[in-house]
Amino acid sequence: MLHPIILAGTPLQSSPQGDGMVPMHFEDAPGLRSRFANVVRSLTGDVFAAATVVTTQALAEVARKQVQVGTGMRLIQEPEQHKPAAALLSAVLTLREHPQALVVVAPASADIDDPCLLDQALCHAIPAAQQGQIVMLGQRSSRAVPGSATLEVASMPRDNVPIRVDRILPSGRQTTLSHLLKGNHQLSGLGIYVARVDVLLAAFKDHAARLYLPVKNATDRAVATNDSLLLDPGAYRRAKPVSFEKAVAAKSKNIVAIQTDTAWHQLRAWDRDAARETRSVARGFADWDADLVEEAAAAQPYAAEMREVYQSFGAVDADQALASERKTFDWGIQEALAMGPGFSLQRLEIHPGAAVDLQAGPSTEHWIVIQGSALIGSGQNMRLVLDNQSARIPVGRSRRVENPGASALCMVQLRVAPSASQNPDTLSKVNRSSPAGVA
Repeated sequence: MLHPIILAGTPLQSSPQGDGMVPMHFEDAPGLRSRFANVVRSLTGDVFAAATVVTTQALAEVARKQVQVGTGMRLIQEPEQHKPAAALLSAVLTLREHPQALVVVAPASADIDDPCLLDQALCHAIPAAQQGQIVMLGQRSSRAVPGSATLEVASMPRDNVPIRVDRILPSGRQTTLSHLLKGNHQLSGLGIYVARVDVLLAAFKDHAARLYLPVKNATDRAVATNDSLLLDPGAYRRAKPVSFEKAVAAKSKNIVAIQTDTAWHQLRAWDRDAARETRSVARGFADWDADLVEEAAAAQPYAAEMREVYQSFGAVDADQALASERKTFDWGIQEALAMGPGFSLQRLEIHPGAAVDLQAGPSTEHWIVIQGSALIGSGQNMRLVLDNQSARIPVGRSRRVENPGASALCMVQLRVAPSASQNPDTLSKVNRSSPAGVA
């Protein structure tokens, strides 16, 4: 039986704001479950024990309300700030009397589109975990989970087969061109792991002893209530707010990875995204999506374009980092990551409440939100794009990007076109006023 551990805190916010705002993984709507509730639902069934949810004390009541009655959830409350590695360790320590038990760890922000794919990956992960491996689930698509690591594996992933992880790049670390050339041997971590209780405890003792001791003391001195455990504030305060990947996994030798999206392909993913945007015509974006329909009907030589991109990478010194040019503005940061024949790649970081207008581009653009949420305007149309989502901008349209959130907005812009090289510096005007619709 698998023991689910769900990490439902957020390092950026330990308590609900005064206006009722909660972390994004707790946000729901009538008829639409939150990501947290979806993760709990995906890890509920005959093969799963009652889930252990770790969140901050201020968000405990939110977690209780979103879990279905009868699931038997066990709640562990962090007294103040959420600390991912410490939160995981506290939950594992409550199972130390069952050293051979298997746990499956998942963040509440995990976007589980297809539970069947998760079940299939878990079926392949269980034998490896029983043999003493720490199994990390990953995917080949570009929808990397914020806060999760990049896994460099020994060989190309195939058919849910566990593969040895040679190196783990923690979240936020810059990727170099030499690593990008090994793209077929990389997976984007989902933050989901499967391992035995005794293996995880031994890994924490070996690689994070300074974290293990205060968390153990906080767990031993915890105050128990009916359905929850409140960790001791004094001892828990000594634990650092680091991720499991950085504290333990990056130093361990018994790490293997399993690819969950075995049928994924980059070109099909682009076509799927275009189809999803086309379906939004009924929601009132007729002008915007009419261009997308016309573009989709035209010839799309993706394969030839991608060959040009990879050929240009091969001509660059492998030791050269991707971040080649960085400019600072009042509204934030513009960073040119890579540029070659027919493509350019840049990153924008926009301050809270700031907006930036961009000139019309000579090619279609693909915008991917890495962190935060963005209001993207094209003509009279406005569209809200959340983290891990993307938007395509038609050819020749001026556009405006606003950050309506309270934290920095990070976006990546990809241009792929058969045209000649282009100047990535397309910023024309900056607006520091509040975005439309935001008080």
